[in-house]
Amino acid sequence: MTRRYSAVLLATAIFGCGDDGTPADETTNATPATTTVGATTGTGEPTTAPTSSISTSTTAVSDSDATGPGTLPPTASEPLTTTAPTTTTPDPDTTGTAASTDATGTTGPGLCGDCDEPNQACVDGECVTSCQGQDPSICPDGQVCDVISGECKDQLSACTLAGESVTCNARSCGPGSVCDDQGTCLPVAPCADVACTSEGACWGVLCQCERPVGCDDPPLEALNGPFSDKIIGIDFADDCTAWMVTLRDGTDYLRRLLPNGELSEWPGVSNLDMGEVKVLRSLTVPQLTAPFPLADDYTPTHKEGLGEVAITYTCIGGCDGDDPQGVARLVEEDPQNPLPIVIIATVTTGLGPFEAPVADAGPQGLTWGVDRVLYVGNSTANGEYNRADLEAGTQELVTTLPARVHASAPISPVHLLIALEGGELRRYNVITQIATPVAQLGAHATALSQDPFTNTVYASLSTLEVVAIDPFTGIIDDFAVMPGKGRVAVSPSGKLYFMPADYLVPGDISAWDLPASF
Repeated sequence: MTRRYSAVLLATAIFGCGDDGTPADETTNATPATTTVGATTGTGEPTTAPTSSISTSTTAVSDSDATGPGTLPPTASEPLTTTAPTTTTPDPDTTGTAASTDATGTTGPGLCGDCDEPNQACVDGECVTSCQGQDPSICPDGQVCDVISGECKDQLSACTLAGESVTCNARSCGPGSVCDDQGTCLPVAPCADVACTSEGACWGVLCQCERPVGCDDPPLEALNGPFSDKIIGIDFADDCTAWMVTLRDGTDYLRRLLPNGELSEWPGVSNLDMGEVKVLRSLTVPQLTAPFPLADDYTPTHKEGLGEVAITYTCIGGCDGDDPQGVARLVEEDPQNPLPIVIIATVTTGLGPFEAPVADAGPQGLTWGVDRVLYVGNSTANGEYNRADLEAGTQELVTTLPARVHASAPISPVHLLIALEGGELRRYNVITQIATPVAQLGAHATALSQDPFTNTVYASLSTLEVVAIDPFTGIIDDFAVMPGKGRVAVSPSGKLYFMPADYLVPGDISAWDLPASF
């Protein structure tokens, strides 16, 4: 892992070359994708209070079980040629091989014979194969294969997604995709789907080059009004609705602020303290701003539960009543019990991340996985990671980590990024239940928040630094500095918000612009 002073994570590896075109050895380490940031990207300068960051240096953690290449900002591509290239859509009922469609040229159908791979197109009666999925690379020295367009480009060209492929059993997962650790390549931001050749070479498709912004955040004045009184946690839904929880004397509250400024709140149980709030939302932004060859009817799959809200109850002792702490979810239809507990927790304490006992107790690291599954750490003991499957109505311990959990965030359909006390990062696979070391932050993380446009995870640290993390390579870039202790959260509007830990250090909510393109 490296630390570089940068507002945007810039990966450095290029599309890898192999020996005979077969997948590399399974122990191949993941390397970051090469991307180029356009003039319209974020600067790391805050909309209000926060200040620029001071660069520091840390050491990379090797990962012999690498699961995917870095996938920074990309997408919507131009067709490879004037003819319609073959594209594929993975069958969710298969192990990842895409179903293909025969391509035809402008001069008539069937002229190219078997020209049916997703990286092939029939041009003037001749089957032309692009650079996508080819190992060794066919690109000349100094150029990389852009999997979005299928063309060889200079490394610094705008809208270029390139990088080494990573072995995934019989397949290889290229840029825009990651291995699920079981032989299937899954799409990650900025791509919404995966194409694979018959030989198992895969890469991301239906990608974005420009950040699509489909909603506006609530006004900053409204965010800094009654909504943020005694705030300790914040998150944003896909429609830019802001959610928060309080840490205060007496009854705590879950509050919602709509983009139009409408404020609602729900009281907690007795006087149990609250800690975090998380909204179930999409891992990738809607991929509809440009058509893709042979896929003009593509629409994102709606996932049941998007928009659901969960919170943590914490207490270090002295709370009234016998109500247990743990994880609750919002049920608006039940005014008598709007925040029922779905994960019951015991009392646990730690040394961070806020270095204040009242804010460092109980369950931490709350996040949503896929299919309405909630994950949280320290609910049964420090380092123990539990999940609650809302569909099945079950709760279980899934893994035990070497230290207290401080923060978590989803990074793929099967992966979560977890920050432990002291700053160690682990990438946890919810299927295999293996937590792979990724990097070391060097400080406690108060929050992790994933950007659905770039798949970058932003971490706020106890040192007041804000850093940008590539969760599949461990590369970390400095982004900014918070004006005080608090947390950060990404909004679909393309901003990274800072919220103060108001009970500890009063302050104002502010924001930085995130990259608008790459």
